[in-house]
This record gives sequence, structure tokens and C-alpha cells, in this order.
Amino acid sequence: MYAKSFIALDGNQRLTGAVTAQLHLYDRYSCHLCGSALIFHPEWGTNRPWFEHSWDDLTENGRYHCPYVNPEPKEARRVSMLRRYVTDVLPVVRKAEWRCSECDSDYHGERYCMSCRTGDHSIEVTAN
Repeated sequence: MYAKSFIALDGNQRLTGAVTAQLHLYDRYSCHLCGSALIFHPEWGTNRPWFEHSWDDLTENGRYHCPYVNPEPKEARRVSMLRRYVTDVLPVVRKAEWRCSECDSDYHGERYCMSCRTGDHSIEVTAN
């Protein structure tokens, strides 16, 4: 159960969206966070294309730290409950403000520090 991703690095290592990939196909895509190879799902019928990780093509970093591969436990529980009603539901990666205690950096987006290459030391920053 991997979260859908709507952005990826194309064959030229440029960030591209799934809709753009639908119009300008490349032979390979990789995760912008962990570098793992992605499978592109063009979804021509619904016009809602997306990218997905594959267990066989995960890098070691992707296997242990990518938020698309390892969604937060709360999100995984929510998806399990929703699957009773909608069988093909997938988790959503939540974007927020984060602070990494390992390298002392602040960032916005998925829980994944680009400096440390992990999200293990990241804590959500909430407005007081």
C-alpha cells in the first residue's frame, strides 16, 4: 500500500507533474525524495494520472524513509477503515511545516528532510 505521488523526476532528472507526464512520456521516472524508480499510471479514462513506488525497485533509503512508501501510522489506519467502503483507496502524504532535530533545519512539504535523507528526526511545527 503505497501513497500516490503526483510529481516525479523524469528521465532528464527534471521535476514533472503526472499530467505533464501524460502528455510528454519518458521511459522512466523516479521519486523526487528517495530516488526509487516509479511506475506511471496514465489513467486516460479518468484523466487523473499518478506515479507509484514498486517494492522491487525501491532504494534502501526509499524502503525505510520515503513518506510515500511508509505513510504515517494514523494515515495507514484511516486507509484500512476506508477500504471497507472503497476497496482501492490509497493513503495521502500529508504536507506540513517540519523541523529536523538531526540537522536543525526547517522545511515544508512531506515529512522527509532533504539534508538527512530521512524523516525520522522531523517533528511537525505547529503555530501557537
